[in-house]
Amino acid sequence: MIWNRFRPVEKAQDRRGEKLDQGNSPNRRKNDENFPCVPFRLGGLLLAIFLPGSAWAQAGVPPQGEAGVIEKSLRQSRPEFQPPAEDKAPEIIIQDSRTLEDPGAGPAFFVRRVLIEGNTLIDSETLGAVADVGEGMQMTLGILSLMANEITAMYASQGYLLTRAFVPQQEVKDGTVKIIVAEGHIGKIEVKGAEHNEPDDFKQWMIPVREETVLREQTLEQTLLELNDLLGVQARSVLRPGDLPGTSDLVLEVTETRPYTVSFDADNFGSRFTGRNRFGLSGTVGNLVRLGDQFSIRWVRSDFGQDFYNPVYTVPLNSRGTRFKVSYTFSEHELGANLSALAAGGSSAIWGLELSQLLRRTRTSQVQARGGIEFKSYENEQLGVNTSKDTPTEIYAGLAGNFSDEYLGRNFYDTSLHLGLKEGDTSRGLISRSKGQGDVLTWNWNLTRYQAGKVLNGYFIMKFNGQVNNLRALSPGLMSIGGMGTVRGFPLSEHSGDQGYLMSVEWVVPWPDKTHLAEWLPTLDQVLSFNTFIDHGRVFVREKATGEVDRAITGAGMGFKVNIPKKEGLSPAVSFALTYGIPVLGSPDPSDQSYGIVYLSGLINY
Repeated sequence: MIWNRFRPVEKAQDRRGEKLDQGNSPNRRKNDENFPCVPFRLGGLLLAIFLPGSAWAQAGVPPQGEAGVIEKSLRQSRPEFQPPAEDKAPEIIIQDSRTLEDPGAGPAFFVRRVLIEGNTLIDSETLGAVADVGEGMQMTLGILSLMANEITAMYASQGYLLTRAFVPQQEVKDGTVKIIVAEGHIGKIEVKGAEHNEPDDFKQWMIPVREETVLREQTLEQTLLELNDLLGVQARSVLRPGDLPGTSDLVLEVTETRPYTVSFDADNFGSRFTGRNRFGLSGTVGNLVRLGDQFSIRWVRSDFGQDFYNPVYTVPLNSRGTRFKVSYTFSEHELGANLSALAAGGSSAIWGLELSQLLRRTRTSQVQARGGIEFKSYENEQLGVNTSKDTPTEIYAGLAGNFSDEYLGRNFYDTSLHLGLKEGDTSRGLISRSKGQGDVLTWNWNLTRYQAGKVLNGYFIMKFNGQVNNLRALSPGLMSIGGMGTVRGFPLSEHSGDQGYLMSVEWVVPWPDKTHLAEWLPTLDQVLSFNTFIDHGRVFVREKATGEVDRAITGAGMGFKVNIPKKEGLSPAVSFALTYGIPVLGSPDPSDQSYGIVYLSGLINY
């Protein structure tokens, strides 16, 4: 069976007798001079087959060399240099024409009752507690104005920043005085400073503010935060008295900058089979077709010729946080190192469509729901012949967001359910994993907490990620552990399983003093930090085949990071990190027989 499957003949038979056309192989070598000798290829194949480990014995290629595992490991091992930036509070300026009144100013008069009118959002009983005069008392106009200000403050505490309470001109009858509540709303909206984008586009973005019957600060803040998230846009609002009673006009002051970013990164986080050294180029440009759209692309290449492309386009569908995304991911590789004699490689291609809805957005929290569909294709080959081909399709729904808490912590979460719609036949030919299925229900979660600490002004990064499913999955559906992004100190994707979890704790400590190295640099404590960590991961295999076992590994180590911020018009942001990780706590020896891995990474961001 092995000879018939891998020999370089014009047509080969799979186990069902169906013919496999070599010309359809996506990674077939263009020239046979790169692999000139058939006996040499077969000798290398036999050598790999008889290497220890049943996973190798079954297909000649370890799971780390499978197209689906490689594509996933590329995404999860992307370098991370700093925690996500905290949102800055958007600037909201309120121009108020009121003046402070001296409580003792003016003549005194007897007041038996204060009547509050115009309130609809806060009931009269609640407001009446502020204006309670008991059986009556001597008052002045200044004291009544203070009562009105307290009512205004009560509305402001609930987010109604435009509501104003005031004492109108009136004749006091039977000791009754009126306080009027004007539950304000937006009148006109004016845009200033927009040169490259149309002012009307910004006004469309402000529709939720205009349509709100009584403006809440949360609505205005969310809209400004969304605007400030756009590439090349910074906005602030000025609220001033409107032409009509009870209204305020909003002036949106826009500052436009360059709507694009470009970055270059390099690291040695890759697999020894596809190339440890990787070089990446990323670019993003915004506001191409309309305000708020965004096109980004990432390209990665390894020193063994592995290629990865990922273009993504997102566009807002309305002014209420609904967005549509279309993406394409392509990865192609040839296996090198001690597997180069196999003439093996693979490719993956994923088309994705996604609809997302922003549910909540404040300076300290965010919630977003999403759903979509992905059309996937994974192929592997040896000696120019396809050895596996999976074409799963899956739908998914998820919830992601972040929030800060009173314990000086920032929490990020992302959870999703994925349902495969095809590839349920476990007996088909060219299956990537024996008895694996594509119609699997999978739950993924990623939880991260950044916890500020009081010792040495440092902070902790705590992560808990995992995957649970209901069936034995195909190779692309496996969870992998090992390498940067999972368990440091082990080769990339060292072990894989249908289910599993990952836990990590990292302590980051900045340089202890505020030394200045140069006038153009921040202080050293803002540039240099040290870290120590421990990672633990475990994977579980469903319906274990011969030689398959559950695996658990633990790694620990330390390192340092340098982050030099960008100076607009002068220099790009530059980051560099060095980390050393080793297996600990009785973990099995790494498959590459190493003891400790030095991870290097760098980033230049324009």
